[in-house]
Amino acid sequence: MQDFINTLTLFIKENEKLLLIGAGIIIFLVFMLLRKKLANGILKLCASLLFRRKPEHKDTFISSLLRPLTFFFLILGGFLAIRINVDSAVLVRVFKIATILIISWAVTSYLSDNLFYLFKFGDSVDDKMNATVIKFISNIMKIVIIAIAVVMVISELGYNINGLLTGIGVGGLAVSLAAQDAISNLISGFVIVIDKPFLVGDFIQTGDIQGTVIDITMRSTKIRTLDDSVVTMPNSSIADSDIVNISQIEKRLIDVDLTLTYSTSEEVMKRCQENIRTYLTENELILDYPLRVNFSKLDSSSLNLNIFCYTTVSELNAFLEFYSDINYKLREIVTESGAKFAYPSTSVYIENK
Repeated sequence: MQDFINTLTLFIKENEKLLLIGAGIIIFLVFMLLRKKLANGILKLCASLLFRRKPEHKDTFISSLLRPLTFFFLILGGFLAIRINVDSAVLVRVFKIATILIISWAVTSYLSDNLFYLFKFGDSVDDKMNATVIKFISNIMKIVIIAIAVVMVISELGYNINGLLTGIGVGGLAVSLAAQDAISNLISGFVIVIDKPFLVGDFIQTGDIQGTVIDITMRSTKIRTLDDSVVTMPNSSIADSDIVNISQIEKRLIDVDLTLTYSTSEEVMKRCQENIRTYLTENELILDYPLRVNFSKLDSSSLNLNIFCYTTVSELNAFLEFYSDINYKLREIVTESGAKFAYPSTSVYIENK
């Protein structure tokens, strides 16, 4: 037994380099063949721990990090295979740089696939405005992560990064000063997205502009006005002005003054008033409260009946059609009640002397 041990020890000493090379090849082959299983197993374990309450996010977590982690195990296998044969500081530095780049790849990949859920915009990216913002934020974060990775790599290579950071700071300040308007529009775009005063397809009024929103970007908003022209407004201008979202109206006001002649008797006035109130009350598209039909004013040339109520017809075109039907019916009721509409008139008296 002792002779076997001595023989084996002597064989190992004489063939140490070959054995180390063989061990390195075996290590590399094991990592290369098992890299996907190792990455998938680790990610599934992490996903089950991180997303216990939100299991629907596990798949995107795994899919976004699977390729970077798989590639990391391949690099790790190669590093260990060479490391047991070569003791080199350069090799360690190269492995650190590769690890930094893979981590940057993994972070950017995860943000691209999961940023929408991290910001809690919902479970869908159907909202065009939200999708635009997420894409913009994702690109900004990618640039920041890549910049950090580049700085770390330069530092690992042994270069002094203080001067580089100073230059980047001065350059960033110059760019920010030159692009104040663009930055203002971008910030206003975020405000519009977060506050959501309107969406694409909404009919809005802002300042002197009234029309339908046809496109929203991070810089500007396009509105198709009533004369079918397209107005492109900077987001900063919209964010700083009052916005009336007409499409979000849940009910519309009907406020009408009927002017009757002074020759209309009290009996006819009351009959007309009662018939109008009955019609409005029985109309299913008119809200019961508030609903008022009042003898409102003794005008210079008319007796005024004021009709004040709300309708559930909120869509603009449908409301205009409904309003037209209301006017026809009011005219019919006034005529059938025996009253006549007044119009502005002037009486001239000539005194005989």
